[in-house]
Amino acid sequence: MPIDLTPIVKPINDVAEPITNSLSDAWSAVLGDKIAAWRLRNAAATQVKLHEELKRLGVSLDNAKIPERYAFAWFDEATKQDEPEIQELFARLLAKAAAGDKDAGDRRNLEILSRMTPMDAQVFHWILEKFGSDRGSMLAREFVIWSMVTKEFGSEAELALEHLIQLSLLEKHYGISNQSSSARWASVQSGMALSDLIDAVQSNTDIECELAASERGRSLYRSCQPPSSERPA
Repeated sequence: MPIDLTPIVKPINDVAEPITNSLSDAWSAVLGDKIAAWRLRNAAATQVKLHEELKRLGVSLDNAKIPERYAFAWFDEATKQDEPEIQELFARLLAKAAAGDKDAGDRRNLEILSRMTPMDAQVFHWILEKFGSDRGSMLAREFVIWSMVTKEFGSEAELALEHLIQLSLLEKHYGISNQSSSARWASVQSGMALSDLIDAVQSNTDIECELAASERGRSLYRSCQPPSSERPA
């Protein structure tokens, strides 16, 4: 049922009535139990996916293996998700945490996942699958990644890629590219003036930006991976 927002925008007619009471009444009229019902629906949907993930991993949900702090954080964030793709990832996190997975048990990954959209998750997974997720591995030049991602997913992926960088799941590395080494030596030998040589070097020097998966990005990637038996060969 659509939420009626009109009580919120109605003017407060009685100036003698405390503003806080009026605002409270307005928001209560709009939301009532709708938030609780919405989160309950989300919890039910995530529960189904959680059972599927536990079955895939062949583990049971042992409360003793899940710290209370993690459990409360997981429930609080998971029940705010109404998109099936993100619900599935939350279910996988808890199932793998119950199986003792260190990355999945890191509650910082819960907070980051809660800020991602399905497109974010799809682009992130595609990039790390395409270019590798090993520690220290460089991906590719930034403009190459942008070009390939938009070609694969469309223009909507541009915002997703930008968000992944803002979340520090992908990080930028800068380097200097110089194509003038052989020309420089030839110039020195031919007696080129120092000022001209400096200009020649600067004109042939570029600052390049490459994207790589951050340590946090690799951790989240590992924690959201399906069981190895279900990954593409």
